[in-house]
Amino acid sequence: MLVVFFWGGIGTTLYLHRYLTHRGFEMPEWLKFLFATGSAVTLAGDPVMWVGDHRYHHLKSDTNEDIHSPVHGFPYAHMMWLVRKPPGFRQRSKRYAADVRKIWYCRLWENSALYVLPHLSVATALFLTFGFAGMLWCIYVPMLLIYNMTWAVNSICHMPQFGYRSFDTSDHSRNNYLIGVVGFGEGYHNNHHAQPRCAAHGLRWWEFDVTRYLIWLLEKCGLAWDVVWPTATQTKEEDRVVTSSEAVKLLPAMTKAAPSLQPAAGGS
Repeated sequence: MLVVFFWGGIGTTLYLHRYLTHRGFEMPEWLKFLFATGSAVTLAGDPVMWVGDHRYHHLKSDTNEDIHSPVHGFPYAHMMWLVRKPPGFRQRSKRYAADVRKIWYCRLWENSALYVLPHLSVATALFLTFGFAGMLWCIYVPMLLIYNMTWAVNSICHMPQFGYRSFDTSDHSRNNYLIGVVGFGEGYHNNHHAQPRCAAHGLRWWEFDVTRYLIWLLEKCGLAWDVVWPTATQTKEEDRVVTSSEAVKLLPAMTKAAPSLQPAAGGS
């Protein structure tokens, strides 16, 4: 249970979010695939749609066009947006994640039948080993926790009554300590909206950020490089305002074609 929870959670926060969406660091191809598979095992969402939706969220954060904002109500922001996406959202997400479609397995996983294979393989192995109850506890309970952890960032961390702000951004983003602790550091959402590419979301010593610590460890082991760490001045409240539009202007830097994005004979 804990292995699946950590693998799927880190696959979402470290790979889909801080690496694939915002390009906050680089890492070896085999490690990317390992984390990507973790996100697929827990059905976090095919990478192209996940990245495209999230980049669009930064562009339109807390406006009527935001795909998952509490301005449309808590239920919609938390999970109903997944089943009530506006017409044309898929094509729009593909445009915002064109670089992700160059990665061979991300392109394959746009096909739902192929995307569910890692999940079905692990679920079947758990069922044969531990039975039906064991399968439920080992994969579906962790998935439920990861889903609500991710959804809470979209909903609760954009609600003014829950959390605190360290930066005067143009959206409603908040830092929520509880979601930060249980959500692998994703709950420090105001910090993230102020500095989208930063690999660290927890900026103060007491802002516990598991994903940040893992990226730091990978860097020390030579398995991560070009890490976008916060500078000393970036942790201060008097930093300048970063608007949603300014954040999206960073996308070209995140998505420029790099050797790691070019499909190769054996993989991405």
